[in-house]
Amino acid sequence: MLAQLPTELQAPPPSWLANLPWALLVTIVGEALALVFLLRVVRRGGSTAVTMNWAFVVLLAPYFGLLLYYLLPHRIYRRRLRRRAERLAWIDPTLTSAVADTSPIEPADSLNRLLWTFDPDSVQIGNELELLSTGHAVLTEIRAAIERAERFVHLQTYIFRPDAAGLEVLALLTEAARRGVEVRLLYDSFGSWSLKNRHLAGLRAAGGKAAPFMPLLWRRRPFTLNLRNHRKLLVVDGKQAILGGRNIGVEYLTDRIEDSAMPWLDAMVEVIGPAVARLHRVFVEDWYHAAEEDLADVVYFPRQSAAGPDCVGVIDTGPDVAAPQLPLVLLQLIGSARRRLDISTPYLVPSPVVLTALELAALRGVHVRIHTNGPPVEQWLLYRAQRSYYRRLLRAGVQLYESRRAYNHSKIILVDQRYACIGSPNLDWRSAELNFEIAIAATRGQFVRDVASLFEHRLGSAERVEQQPPERLFDSVCRLASPLL
Repeated sequence: MLAQLPTELQAPPPSWLANLPWALLVTIVGEALALVFLLRVVRRGGSTAVTMNWAFVVLLAPYFGLLLYYLLPHRIYRRRLRRRAERLAWIDPTLTSAVADTSPIEPADSLNRLLWTFDPDSVQIGNELELLSTGHAVLTEIRAAIERAERFVHLQTYIFRPDAAGLEVLALLTEAARRGVEVRLLYDSFGSWSLKNRHLAGLRAAGGKAAPFMPLLWRRRPFTLNLRNHRKLLVVDGKQAILGGRNIGVEYLTDRIEDSAMPWLDAMVEVIGPAVARLHRVFVEDWYHAAEEDLADVVYFPRQSAAGPDCVGVIDTGPDVAAPQLPLVLLQLIGSARRRLDISTPYLVPSPVVLTALELAALRGVHVRIHTNGPPVEQWLLYRAQRSYYRRLLRAGVQLYESRRAYNHSKIILVDQRYACIGSPNLDWRSAELNFEIAIAATRGQFVRDVASLFEHRLGSAERVEQQPPERLFDSVCRLASPLL
């Protein structure tokens, strides 16, 4: 058609575009895509620090940054999860309340009132709690619970290693399946990368089921590397639950790092009573999400009578909700401390708001102690990042303790002998914003005293950080990667 038009009416070729160097053209297109993409990131909202980090990466290297952002998403599609929640909502009012005519919340109990606001079934009274502080105690209880199982065994974990300890647990699960017990194993596809189908063949042949949580090439949302299920939970017959920081592997169940004499410090808790139903709901939701099997049935939620004196608040959070609950719970715990606040965490890379809350607690006279890991047991990048927070914490009066001859993997928060919180979350960005996590908060009682004794015992073998580390550019650079660690 253009050839038939008069020469003076034909549009001149865009010579300026043709003469541009190819590299410059690619750069211009990349920056344009980056600007459009950043508008989406800003509209999505979220942490200012995280948004600024992504803006820096995407503008500096547009194509790499866009690819990285897609590989490391911060949220997952919530439409499917809302449908899942609707299908399971009928469980709440009919099955997870042990004492229908008694409020489990004391008027002055601000933490449980907060949890109740999130979900009225999150707070349950009449439970019996037992602290499992050693790998031997955990493995012994897991073995006994699986061998006693009559109806079902549901286990989920972030790491399931097919080493000596992992194969022993698999053998227990397989034997239970052979005798007719329903066995379901849910494992994180990234954390349990070494667990292969050949390791699960015997379990599946015996009638058990195993499913990975959100594989990297998940068909509903590929490239979910950044969103991991960090929960560790065992539920047996709907009557007993075990949760905490231990995965399935040699170091977690023997308290010794494989091929090393270095001790491993961790903590788990056994729950018997009405709170088991609320904990089990977490597994049922995760299993439905991973395996598309609906377990919302009364057979999986037997009615529980009061089993003990403990009041339990269940904390479950993850990237499937618009506003993660864990940061709010952390702020409530820190803010409610009046005399003492003790924290045990393997990774100390808190968000700015949690860091400020810790400083404020120390400045207003609370005795704040944090037990974490130091060199040489901690990975150098993580240690460099967490060391960049030391100056502010020490200046405010926070006491820092490092394990240097043992690895501290415990996730514990103690407040004034009033609350003891144990579970899977670390004091880092990932647990607060990206991971699926689970924990329980106990109110007063013997369990709280047991956790306090364990904290004191382990603190005795740690080394106190006496001096503020020098300000180093490399530490600050590592700190910029905190949202990704």
